[in-house]
Amino acid sequence: MEEVTISARVPEELSQQITVLAQALRRNRSWIIEEAIRGYVRLEQQFIDAVQEGLRADDAGDVVAHDVVMAEIETLLRDNRTGER
Repeated sequence: MEEVTISARVPEELSQQITVLAQALRRNRSWIIEEAIRGYVRLEQQFIDAVQEGLRADDAGDVVAHDVVMAEIETLLRDNRTGER
């Protein structure tokens, strides 16, 4: 895979944290930054996918009304407090 250089400004404290982490893991700073970006992109994509799934479910009418969900949560919380299951 072809690599490209990306430049970003970060606070000095974050830069120092990256250096410390790189030393602890015996990796270079670029590896630490790439892993961090990969993780961030993965999480954001999962969030976008979940939102899109929810929107599709809503469009299909495959949802539960808010008040029904809240009533079930209240029941579960009450049962948990009283030790019932």
